[in-house]
Amino acid sequence: MEITIELNEKQEKFLKEFASKHYLGAEDNRMTCDCLHVVENKRKRYIPYHEDLWDYYCDLDMKFSRDSDHETWFDNEIELVNDYLDNYIERRIEVKSYEEAYLNTIIGIDGEEHVICNYGDYFKAYGIEYNAVAWIEYYYDPVAYFFILDEAKRYIQYQRHNLSNPRVYTHSAGYSNCGDFVPFRNLLLQMGQQLNKENDNVKNLIRRI
Repeated sequence: MEITIELNEKQEKFLKEFASKHYLGAEDNRMTCDCLHVVENKRKRYIPYHEDLWDYYCDLDMKFSRDSDHETWFDNEIELVNDYLDNYIERRIEVKSYEEAYLNTIIGIDGEEHVICNYGDYFKAYGIEYNAVAWIEYYYDPVAYFFILDEAKRYIQYQRHNLSNPRVYTHSAGYSNCGDFVPFRNLLLQMGQQLNKENDNVKNLIRRI
């Protein structure tokens, strides 16, 4: 079946670029079959600390906070305690790490002995009633989709002010995908190839003339 469609300038440009850069085996396919390029934002989520979860998340970074809004996070517990003491407590005492204090007795900000069995005990010894401990897990959130890899890269450039550590991740349509995406992608590729072929024929004709 043959059909005739009218393309605008932008559609023609994209089809030609798509066909010239994403043919079978093209470098821009990133060794992925029937690919789709996705611009993704780097995000992070906070996983509240619990000792029962240690084996699952122990490889992740931990953060510490002492404000109820969780606006300020510290890279370790010593930084949090020192910041609190520097800003709210005139009396200085020795600050031990949680690892050093765990299952031991330390002298707290009140001058009393405190047995440290968990993070709550640890921070309370230094006068910090509210605390939050969490693992930080990073993940990528898709924000824009493209057939053409260079278009995805251009998107990152002009939208960089709205993005957070973005990347382009290339997805495959899926193993033995017999749904709609692959046939429509192949149709666009075929249209672009035909346009590029006609363009080459015109150039060759001009050269002969």
